Amino acid sequence: MDVIRRARATDIEALVRLFGAPGGPLAAALRELMNDPHVTLVVAEDDNGVAGTAQLTILRGLAWEGAPRGLLEGIRAARRGVTSALLTWGIDEARRRGCTRIHLDSGLNRGDLRDFYARFGFEYSYQGFTRVL
Repeated sequence: MDVIRRARATDIEALVRLFGAPGGPLAAALRELMNDPHVTLVVAEDDNGVAGTAQLTILRGLAWEGAPRGLLEGIRAARRGVTSALLTWGIDEARRRGCTRIHLDSGLNRGDLRDFYARFGFEYSYQGFTRVL
């Protein structure tokens, strides 16, 4: 992997392919995320083009005395090694932006990733709830 950089409108087609999702709704969401000041959407790029992506959202809330925290999600990688680079980028960027902690969302069906995430200092620390609306 050569570089991690901010995603651009010209990356949308490659990102839609990476997610394997219908293009219309995801493409619209990507355009919106690229313009959200609280979101940093990046791509990992190598000689073959877009090799991965991640989204870092900076949140403020009442928890932890209002300290900013990062939410790292939407990590997708086309090749080995890209996920590690994106996790490292997310941790470093959250720290650079003054976050006191970083959260990483992963589905309960992805227990195979717990050891991998632990190598980057993430702890399985809470269980949340989701409701489809």
